[in-house]
Amino acid sequence: MSPMLDELEQELEGLKVAKLNVEDYPEVAENYHVMTIPTLIVFKNGKAIEKVTGAYPKPKLKAYLTQKLESA
Repeated sequence: MSPMLDELEQELEGLKVAKLNVEDYPEVAENYHVMTIPTLIVFKNGKAIEKVTGAYPKPKLKAYLTQKLESA
């Protein structure tokens, strides 16, 4: 999912992607209740507003992120 997110960051204006290896930062994973990999957490104004788990095809993920950006 990481390469796809890199592509979407280039394609979608306003999208910022940050990645975290939960093995390196287990305390962060615990703080955000990450139980499944991959997990995508959507932040707005510095606060986690939604969490999506599992892998998605690029068109579906792009549509989801586009909707989140438009409602920001």
